[in-house]
Amino acid sequence: MVSLVDIYNIKESSFNELKKDRDPARGNKGKSGEKDYYLVHGEEDPVTGARPSKVVYKRSVKKMVADLEAEAIDMQKLAEDNPDDIVIYNIAEELKELFNTFRTHARKNYNE
Repeated sequence: MVSLVDIYNIKESSFNELKKDRDPARGNKGKSGEKDYYLVHGEEDPVTGARPSKVVYKRSVKKMVADLEAEAIDMQKLAEDNPDDIVIYNIAEELKELFNTFRTHARKNYNE
């Protein structure tokens, strides 16, 4: 029996190879295995009897650090793609410093 790898003459990749250029914080913003939200129920509709619900997301320092890190990485890449734009470069540097300050504060005060 001939495999598809042999037919198309491609190298079979492993999962680690697919992830090597991917930042773990980027693309997974707000996603986790734990329930990070709760529902607030509204008033019942007298005609239909339906109760609308509103989703309220819980705040998390851990997620905020990951999200801020992803944004700092994106801003750094944008600065690298536009080397002549000094404003973007300065904002990227300030965001990197802000991320480092926030991460240090979170590690010292919020042990998660």
